[in-house]
Amino acid sequence: MQPGSTQLLVAGGISLGCSFLFFMGGATELTSAAKRCASRVMSHTLIQGCLRWLRLLPRKGAAWKRVKSDPRIFHEDEGQEELLSVREHGSGVEKLLSHVGYNVELIDARAAAYDVIKDMPPMPELDYIPSRRYAEASAEEVLYPLIEKSACLLVPGAYFGDEGKGKTVDAIARHPAVKVVARVNSGENAGHTVIGENGVKYDFHLCPSGLLTPGKVNVVGPECVMDPVSFMEREVSQLLNTGVPYIDRLFIGNVHLVCPHHKLLDLIRSWESPNSSTLQGMGPVHASKASRLGLRLDHLFNPREGPQGARHRLEQDMQVYWGALKALGVGEAELLQKAKANSKIQEHVLAFIEAEDKAGYVLDLFDRYVVTNRDFPPRADVSHLLRHSVARGDKVLLEGPQSYFLSNAAEKVWDSGTSANTDASGMLCASRLNLTADGIRPLVINVHKTPGSSRVGSGANPCSFVPQHYFSSVSATKFDFETMAIDWRRVNKQYFATIQPNGVVAPGKFTNSVGTFDLGVAMAAATCIHPSHREFGVTSGRPRVVGFFDCVAQAEMIQVQGPYCSISAFDRGDDYDEYGVCIAYVFVHPQGSSLFSNGREFKSGTIIKAGEQLPTQQVLYFCQPIVKKVRGWRDTPIFARSSWWRSQQHPVVLPEPVCELLDIIEHFSGTQVISIGNGPKGDEIIYIRPMPVESTISGAVKGFARRATRELSL
Repeated sequence: MQPGSTQLLVAGGISLGCSFLFFMGGATELTSAAKRCASRVMSHTLIQGCLRWLRLLPRKGAAWKRVKSDPRIFHEDEGQEELLSVREHGSGVEKLLSHVGYNVELIDARAAAYDVIKDMPPMPELDYIPSRRYAEASAEEVLYPLIEKSACLLVPGAYFGDEGKGKTVDAIARHPAVKVVARVNSGENAGHTVIGENGVKYDFHLCPSGLLTPGKVNVVGPECVMDPVSFMEREVSQLLNTGVPYIDRLFIGNVHLVCPHHKLLDLIRSWESPNSSTLQGMGPVHASKASRLGLRLDHLFNPREGPQGARHRLEQDMQVYWGALKALGVGEAELLQKAKANSKIQEHVLAFIEAEDKAGYVLDLFDRYVVTNRDFPPRADVSHLLRHSVARGDKVLLEGPQSYFLSNAAEKVWDSGTSANTDASGMLCASRLNLTADGIRPLVINVHKTPGSSRVGSGANPCSFVPQHYFSSVSATKFDFETMAIDWRRVNKQYFATIQPNGVVAPGKFTNSVGTFDLGVAMAAATCIHPSHREFGVTSGRPRVVGFFDCVAQAEMIQVQGPYCSISAFDRGDDYDEYGVCIAYVFVHPQGSSLFSNGREFKSGTIIKAGEQLPTQQVLYFCQPIVKKVRGWRDTPIFARSSWWRSQQHPVVLPEPVCELLDIIEHFSGTQVISIGNGPKGDEIIYIRPMPVESTISGAVKGFARRATRELSL
């Protein structure tokens, strides 16, 4: 079928209508009217956020500089890409200065919100005195008893991805009864770094982390989506080049195939800002899946022709591609030039644009990379393999891509998530295990990260130091952050000093020899480039938006996925004088308007506590954090290779400030923390156990004394 054909059914609906919605921008004629209704004091975050939630804004984005990520830490790049408009601003570090461009609006919006809530009386919960003490333990004492009760083990992300799940996956995979490690859904938009026993760093996207653990079978399940070209060139090539034997321990299920037109649909969708997307084709391929079109791996091994053949299916699916070009008003010649200008567009995708017989080109391409390629891993019925492993008495480990809040089933934030159901229930569903079988008893070990809890992509983020879209709005880069020349100790001290007795964060500015910045901007930038944080995406290179540990979101997740949690990167607290934990939100609308979510009315001043009904994202855009401060532990660093930690007689009782942070997280969110990370290496993890109550009494007395001292000083 050729471009412009009258047979195109894209706009007409039928089976392709839902796919067409993927790349349609929205009702631009409503945008200006909606904007006029907004107050001048409403921040760009709030305006853009609500309009995007209503799907009224066309999606545009910023150009991003590729930044090399820190190879020491397990990372996952996950979620819907940020596609907000780039504001007018200066170049380089100038665009981050407080008097330039969007920063002026940001500072005004912060001040307006603070004026509404600054005199809010403190919540009684802020008086909670953490008193529990925790001691170091072994994996055999803490983790293995949990594993031994279950046949199916799951490691999903607890927040918005990038939590460092690989370390926990590796620890569980090493249990002798765990025989199979599986990726069961999503695609190559998730990225994680694994360091093998040979000391080589591997960047995996679909391969399970357990692939480098000897004696384990690793599988990629049929609900995953795969570009075979990327898979072979980016992942399997690493195994081949380093001599890792994988043919007998990596098996591929009947995956859905990401074709070149899916990646080009991503480019068309972000036409005015092509660097705002990873261009992995995730949304379009899941739209093909939902429309029951597209290809699966089995199609490549069966006849091409006929009504059920691969060619017919592919040509049907590509109608969306032709329709997208027509809707945008461009031809393939212009598309080719646009694609060539983007370094993320691969050669095989460029060749697709130039191909006359596009379906034939794709099928020939996949024949070379899959059907006739002896290096392509063996195929298997992964669901059958998982069920029979459990039936034999083995344990299976499901490795989660993305996270709970990036799942397409996360009702409260679904419109800024990924295209697959990546929460624990979605992983279980995709595994096709029999959940009624004796002994299955799924065990979920959720993984979070703090200090510096992070998020990528779009959406509301009440706990972040800057609005979630800020970095993309000003097109910020790692180089910009380094040029700001921010002293970490100084900005850390100044920022946490702005947390008021009622838990509200007062706005402020940070000034150094480079210039004056919004204080939250300075704190966010300094956190991203801190040597122990390095919060830049593995796949995208973008700075991640960082902030407080969010007990409100954590409590919502725990209610769904169970209490067990591993918190990675806890040793970051070694370089904090103070840190903060969000224990509640307060809703603040700049015009004093009310919003509704699931039958509940939210007025300015409404408090949302951890464990209460979490509102949907339209409300969350207008929420501010209520923060309880905690001490850092600079004098007693828990980093695995620090002099203090190595000098201790192990197992140790953890430093008191570490215990306070753990206690607060557990108390307000209902979490049971089983381990914390204390370094980037796979074995740099501290398993913890709470000490008996009687041994914590002295800690409670000390806490009471500290509180009394604070009250006297006030």
